[in-house]
Amino acid sequence: MSEGNEGTEDRRKTLRDVLDELDAYMEKFETEVHETAREAISRAGLTDKPFVAGFSFKVGPGGKPSVQIFGDNPVKSGGFRSPLTEQILDEKGSTLKLVLDMPGVEKTDIRVDATDDSAVVTAERDARKYRAEVSLKAAVDAQAGKAEYRNGLLEISFPLKGKANKDFRRLDVV
Repeated sequence: MSEGNEGTEDRRKTLRDVLDELDAYMEKFETEVHETAREAISRAGLTDKPFVAGFSFKVGPGGKPSVQIFGDNPVKSGGFRSPLTEQILDEKGSTLKLVLDMPGVEKTDIRVDATDDSAVVTAERDARKYRAEVSLKAAVDAQAGKAEYRNGLLEISFPLKGKANKDFRRLDVV
């Protein structure tokens, strides 16, 4: 082999070693997540009931990773699920849209309380109970917010606000 090829083989070995280490790390991480989840579910006494939980992974502005946990929370009491939420900031349109996935409830079951920098959404119907406390990405005019519920999705649209104002308003869901 020529000298140039040896350098390439060394880099490949190093890359393989790094990938093997990464693979071993991910296996250990997965095992720890499984053990932690099993322990929390067992501690909460939920072993005989259906359990819903998930993770949403995103890469935000500037490459900043974001992890959201949704579903049943065995650590908190009350039996509320955390719905999967998404915030869509439209600076050109001067709006912030908050979208929550909450199947199994009716619009009359939903309560939305909002301020200029946060929203609390709760819904209850039979065994379905949702609760989300969301810090909003931008200051909004809570008084002008509109909420609509269709096909298990709650969409709340707020106009953006220039200056902070802690006005509180309960929104009607249509």
